[in-house]
Amino acid sequence: MKIKEIFDKKIKNILEGEKVLSILLIGAGANIEEEDFHTLRDIDLFVITHGKYEFERELITVDGVLFDVSYMSYNSFEKAIYDETPFLINSLQSYKFVYNIDKDLAKLLDKIRYLYKRGPQKLKKDEIDYIRFKLYQDFTDILGRKEDLINTEFLMNNLFYNILTYYYKLHGYWIPKDKKILKDIQKIDKVLYNLSIDFIGEELDKKIEKLNTIMNYVLKPYGGVVKFWKRNSFPII
Repeated sequence: MKIKEIFDKKIKNILEGEKVLSILLIGAGANIEEEDFHTLRDIDLFVITHGKYEFERELITVDGVLFDVSYMSYNSFEKAIYDETPFLINSLQSYKFVYNIDKDLAKLLDKIRYLYKRGPQKLKKDEIDYIRFKLYQDFTDILGRKEDLINTEFLMNNLFYNILTYYYKLHGYWIPKDKKILKDIQKIDKVLYNLSIDFIGEELDKKIEKLNTIMNYVLKPYGGVVKFWKRNSFPII
């Protein structure tokens, strides 16, 4: 059975299962033509319903094709847009209608595209200062545990990931899915991408040195690291 036929079969199954307002094709499928369906490794769908639940997800194979289906009730969908939920904005900034009976839905989807282009709310100065402080503290914590090789490796990789996600927040970008972060950074910041690749392939001592370089590169435009924190408000995380 061709992928398009399997796709149609799954859509029919969804429509028969509950009262559906809209089905959106998202992910890679949103950006290809119907004749290229056979190139998809998996199919991502977003289903908006009349249900009373917040968010549900289904990950299944149908005749050998992997479907990743997100379900959200209309009220929860509307609230998530109002709350500017990053997952929703990242997922639905590109889509195709597969099925739709709600004329007002287009306005909500337009709002998502607007929010995506606008970017998240700008960080306040104290939030930026906290990031500068936290990253430096996490780095110095690693320096004090170098004899514990396994734990040091774990903490370095964790800090590396946090630096990259904070990079997005500092620059006012939506944070993409984990699997897309490096590929996205390759497009928007060649220097950071090359530093990241160098870090990933190095041994422990070199990793510490390059992690420090990456941290300083990301924080330099905001005043560099903050080594100490005078008595002031502090985020509870």
